Amino acid sequence: MKELWTQRWKKALIWLSGYLSFIAYALVGGYVIFKSEDKALQRTAKRVFVITLIFAAVDAFMLILSNISAVGANMGMALAWIRLFINLAQIGIYATGILLSLFSGGAEKAAEKPQEKEEAADETPSASEEGAAPGQK
Repeated sequence: MKELWTQRWKKALIWLSGYLSFIAYALVGGYVIFKSEDKALQRTAKRVFVITLIFAAVDAFMLILSNISAVGANMGMALAWIRLFINLAQIGIYATGILLSLFSGGAEKAAEKPQEKEEAADETPSASEEGAAPGQK
C-alpha cells in the first residue's frame, strides 16, 4: 500500500495550518522543523513560518488602525477595503502554496534520482579498488 501521507500532502498540511492559525502552525510546523529529517519539508515549514509572521504583523497593525479609527476619525470604509485586500492576499498566498506543494512534486523527484545514483556509485568499490593494497587506488 502506498504511503498515505506523501511529501506533497505534508507540505499542503503545513501551508493549511499556517493559514488556519498561528497555534496550528506552531504544532505542525514546529514538529516538522524539530523532528523531521526531510530538508524539503523543513524548508517549506520555515517559509510558511516567515509568511505567517508577516501576516501576524499586518493583523496587529490593522488592529491598531481600527482601534484608532474607532476612537476618532471616520476611517471605517477605508479600513474595510484595506482588510478586504489583506484577506485576499492571505488567501491567495496560502492557496498558491498549497497548490504548488501538491502539484510540483515531479521536478523534485527528478532532481533527487541522479543524486541517488551518484551516491550509490561512490559507495560501491570497483574491481580494481578491491584488489589494491591500502593507500593505492
